Amino acid sequence: MEKSDLVIRVAGEGGEGIISTGDFISAACARAGLEIYTFKTFPAEIKGGYAMYQVRISANHIHNQGDTFDVFCAFNGEAYELNRHLLTPGTAFVYDGPGGDFEPDLPDGVSAYPIPMSATAKKLGEKRAKNMVALGALSHLFNINEETLIRVLSDKFGKKGEKVLAKNLEAFELGKGFAQALEKKDSWRVADAKEPKDVIIISGNEAVGLGAILGRLDFFSAYPITPATEVAKYVSEHIPKLGGTLIQAEDEIASISQVVGASYAGKRSMTATSGPGLALMSEMIGMSFMSETPALIVDVQRGGPSTGLPTKHEQSDLFLAIHGAHGDAPRIVLSVENVKDCVEMTAEALNLAEKYQTPVILLSDGSLAFSTQTIPTPKADQFEIIQRKRWDGDGEYRRYALTEDLISPMADPGTPGAMHIATGLEHGETGAPRYTPENHETMHRKRIHKIQPLVDEYRPAERDGVEGQATVGIIAWGSTIGVVREAIERLTAAGQKVKALYPKLLWPMPVAQYEAFAAECDQILVPEVNFQGQLSHFLRAETSLKPIPYTICGGLPFTPAMIVAKVEEISK
Repeated sequence: MEKSDLVIRVAGEGGEGIISTGDFISAACARAGLEIYTFKTFPAEIKGGYAMYQVRISANHIHNQGDTFDVFCAFNGEAYELNRHLLTPGTAFVYDGPGGDFEPDLPDGVSAYPIPMSATAKKLGEKRAKNMVALGALSHLFNINEETLIRVLSDKFGKKGEKVLAKNLEAFELGKGFAQALEKKDSWRVADAKEPKDVIIISGNEAVGLGAILGRLDFFSAYPITPATEVAKYVSEHIPKLGGTLIQAEDEIASISQVVGASYAGKRSMTATSGPGLALMSEMIGMSFMSETPALIVDVQRGGPSTGLPTKHEQSDLFLAIHGAHGDAPRIVLSVENVKDCVEMTAEALNLAEKYQTPVILLSDGSLAFSTQTIPTPKADQFEIIQRKRWDGDGEYRRYALTEDLISPMADPGTPGAMHIATGLEHGETGAPRYTPENHETMHRKRIHKIQPLVDEYRPAERDGVEGQATVGIIAWGSTIGVVREAIERLTAAGQKVKALYPKLLWPMPVAQYEAFAAECDQILVPEVNFQGQLSHFLRAETSLKPIPYTICGGLPFTPAMIVAKVEEISK
């Protein structure tokens, strides 16, 4: 029997090849024409500590990492202890034994498969081959397409020479042999290979970088910070091909300053950071707002406050993203749902910064940052490039002219006739400092009101679920949307009257959309991975809604089962 989708979890000590094992399984299944959605977690330390990789594999489209595993592979005793409560009747368990550092005590109904990973790697004289032994066993036991898996391994290790590849393939074959000698006790198997699709396998962070490149990014500056660094790494590999520039700044303040400066010089500019870096950038984001200079800031949220949980998942930067500035300095705030969004919405965010001449903050998160998914291969000609409004050279140049749409023409430094004062001080239409009450109110109204049309111009929040009145309506943002999508499917199939709203534009708030949705629901539930219920706070402040917050902040995302259980609880 094959399952429409299967969840495999691999866990052990950081440095044992846990992450690469998951990557190999994911790549092989994707090449075999299947859908994948991964979730990984690892410690903040450089080496050591518990690491886990979970991959969901399906013949059909999937929205999230799943509830829990069907198959668990433990490389050591710590991994077993941390996951033993999830080893329930029906699950399959592959572990390091004999010769490992633990002997499991399993409940009835768990299908156990001991594979001597450590002992075999030791015999081969290569400790790091332990994960290849495990991979060979998993391939045979659960129908992971061997042909594509060998191809993936050859691509990876072939670059390191024939001896390295041969040693890894030997370990793989030994692991497969151990599995062949065991009796298959369960019915779990990955779906058979399908016709390959025109897809790419890419992580959320890499997808942000790809979206920036497809959005014709000219300039990128960032300071390395977990979990956002891979955005800069991806951009650094590709932006030179476009004639663009990347700088690793000395800190986050320098990076946002360089972004604003490059944008002032006429370049499409962005940075990527996480919560601590976004906090440091607040003054210069205010400068971008005051000077009406386009800037894109990607915030890959992590557990906070302070240095908090650097490698863990959270959605707790919404307060900071929307109101993180002194004075009144609203900005456009968007949030992505999945890897596909990371590509498309990064390109869109660059356009919005240019069009509205304002800072744009795009929120991702630690779970999505490292998650890899299969998405349709993006094509460059699918992406519209919106340029900033340019001065045509006629008449007197007024940098902050009060136009009908409140967006003023820009001119690059050095443009003949376009000299003006560039400053963070309050100013009149020419840019010269001006401090009268009337002028300050006029300019504030200009800067704030010019982004309001976005509420109607940007894609409307997607709806999901039953038609007509619903017992429970769910409003979800960020990567929690994918979890809610599956929960809605389950609840609807069970006869529950539920619906959901998935806003991608968080500020300015699409108030009318929220109000219309709430009018069709008896109760509103807002699940968020933060302690205070941050979107719920804004809904109460800006709309007539009285949402029920559902918050978690343990460093892990929601699962569909958690949402289903909560809806059933409040429905009663």
